[in-house]
Amino acid sequence: MVAFVDANDTPLTPDQAGVLKRFLSDSAARLNHLYWIIDKDGRPVRFRMNWAQRELHDTAHTRNNILKVRQLGLSTYIAMLILDMCLFRSQFKAAIVDKTLTDAEAKIAKIAFAFQRLDSLPENPTDLDVELSRIGSMLKAYHAGIKIKQQSIEFANGSSVIVSASGRGGTMQLLHVSELGYIAAHDPVRATEIITGSLNTVGKNCRIYMESTHEGGKYGINYEQIIGAMDMIGKPLSLLDFKFYFFPWFRHPEYMLEGEPHPTAEQLKYFSSIEKECHTTLSPGQRAWYCSMERVQRSRMKQEYPSTPDEALNPITDGTIYSSQINALRERGHLKAPFEPDPHRPIYTVWDFGIGDYMSIWWVQPDGRGKWLLLDNYTAHQQPISHYIGVVREHEAMWGRCAGCIVPHDGARRDIHLIPQDAALSDAGYSVTRVPRTSNLWASVDNTREFLLTCIIHERCSEPSVCEGVKFISGVDALSNYRLAPPGPNGTLARQPLHDLCSHAADSLRTFADAVKKGLVSPLLGWANKPRRKERSSYVDRMLS
Repeated sequence: MVAFVDANDTPLTPDQAGVLKRFLSDSAARLNHLYWIIDKDGRPVRFRMNWAQRELHDTAHTRNNILKVRQLGLSTYIAMLILDMCLFRSQFKAAIVDKTLTDAEAKIAKIAFAFQRLDSLPENPTDLDVELSRIGSMLKAYHAGIKIKQQSIEFANGSSVIVSASGRGGTMQLLHVSELGYIAAHDPVRATEIITGSLNTVGKNCRIYMESTHEGGKYGINYEQIIGAMDMIGKPLSLLDFKFYFFPWFRHPEYMLEGEPHPTAEQLKYFSSIEKECHTTLSPGQRAWYCSMERVQRSRMKQEYPSTPDEALNPITDGTIYSSQINALRERGHLKAPFEPDPHRPIYTVWDFGIGDYMSIWWVQPDGRGKWLLLDNYTAHQQPISHYIGVVREHEAMWGRCAGCIVPHDGARRDIHLIPQDAALSDAGYSVTRVPRTSNLWASVDNTREFLLTCIIHERCSEPSVCEGVKFISGVDALSNYRLAPPGPNGTLARQPLHDLCSHAADSLRTFADAVKKGLVSPLLGWANKPRRKERSSYVDRMLS
């Protein structure tokens, strides 16, 4: 340990040296006393760990994946931890990867500010404040050769912290990856580079902190990382396994407001479900805060301030095309509905064909009263048309004969074996209806928006498809995350939907919506020679009653 001296250059007594050594050997004590930050009111204050920061500090693993709500200060805590490690360990290397270089530089600035204020005193200092200032002055003196730059800090003991776009290169003892959810949703190539590059720079005995809100629904790099960590809950963790953390909004004591909450009927229903699911009681102040925040955040509330991990993993992001319809279905209880098909009404399949690409099929049934029941979705990749016909046969074994196959205008496209796909369906004995192309893409999208509001979607449509052991995105997740293509390099707004793995199920359902709009199928149709059972009482009946 460095041989510190007191403010008058007088050597410390053995008792003083012992107290100082015990203090400086305790990382929690150092973090709670030595460093300064700017608080939410713009004032310089000593950093003190809050409940979430302390929980993370006390229980952190070598690798940590943190699914969070906004404004818990976790990135500030990690910045102070990096400073602390660099000050007290020689040759300690840390890196910060953030959604933009500017955001990463802001974290470097926090570290630089905390170092520069080590010897600061608050107004009306106590004796403890004076002692802490002296310790800070000694630390600054020892690190007098520090080099602070916009994108790096080099300490006198050989330790350093840098910012990076992906963190590839070098060997790190601590890596902080912030907002991987945003990066994965907006720049998946860089997200992949972070996982393959940044994470591999950190030794197995060292630390990784990935903290983020989530964007993009149940697919993508960040989703895969979160689910991988969640799958290890309750299991022994190796040094290379990620430990999962989730901090819901209602645990944060600052998320309170005085006054009556005045919740809507939907909010009352939501609060009741959260209290039951999370075994908690929401105070009037918490309810008032949530109601006020939701009026501003709207569809992004559950992304920014989730109550459960499932909420955080099912956000509606900016630029999504069917966001309001998906939210409306969720609020009505029509998004994950439990029911069985009506055996007296036809079931159609609707297809999105690809050439060596993804294929997506929906099973759709009219309810006879103007609603459509989405029974299932199956999506897979690089399979011949015979594979998908086999899947349809499996569903027929459960529900009865498929009444017809609705295919897009290009239904004659060939599969990976160069077989015309609509012809293959006809040869298999199915009635095939080809839907003429709608000249205006956005008119077709509007058809789908109208169609979705007439749907009740079975809960199985939220489960991923499985083909040869590989999981593919669920139909609901595809619809939820079907979005506009990102702006062009010069900032021009996109005029077309993004063609990604969400687009296949979305395009398939759009074909069916166009078919309904053109009168090729009707929600009132049924088998003419089979009367509907009078005694039937189902989930759908209850929902529509």
